[in-house]
Amino acid sequence: MNAAGPILRDIHVAPAGWWPPAPGWWLLAALAVLAVAGVWLAVRWRARRGPLRTALQELDALAQTYAREGDVAGVLDQASRLVRRIARRIDPAVTSQTGEAWRAFVRRHAGRGQDAVVLDALLEPRFRRAPDVDMDALLVALRKWCRAALRHPGARTPPAWSEVRST
Repeated sequence: MNAAGPILRDIHVAPAGWWPPAPGWWLLAALAVLAVAGVWLAVRWRARRGPLRTALQELDALAQTYAREGDVAGVLDQASRLVRRIARRIDPAVTSQTGEAWRAFVRRHAGRGQDAVVLDALLEPRFRRAPDVDMDALLVALRKWCRAALRHPGARTPPAWSEVRST
C-alpha cells in the first residue's frame, strides 16, 4: 500500500449510444402509433357512415316536406329516387331492374315483417299510386331499409357519395 493512499483512477463512462432507447421513448412511440391508427380508423368509420347519414338527412327533409305540403306523390317520388341511388351504391347492375327483380332486391334489404309490405308503395308505377299511403309507416320503413342496405356486408364503396347523390 502506498503511504499517500490507494491510487485511484477517474470513473470510466461508457459512451451513450442511441440504441436501445429509454422506456419513455418506447412509450412515446407506442402512443404515436396508437394515435395514427385511431385517426385512420376514425376517418374510415366516418367515410363509411357518411352515406347513411346523408340518406337519413334526406329522409328527414322528405318528412318535413310532407308535413309542410302534404304531397304524397312528390314524397313517394323522391323516396323512390333515394332508394334507387342507394341500390346503385350497393350494386350498380340492380338499378336497371324492374318488376319482381327490383321488388326482390328491395325486400332482401327490408328484412322481415311489415316493412317490406309498406315499401311496396315505392315499387308501384307512379300512375297507379294510391294516395292512402301511411307516410309515417313508410318513412320508418325507409329509415330501417337505409340502415340495412348501407350496412350490407356486400356494399361497395364508391368514390364519393356526392357522385351518387347528384344523379
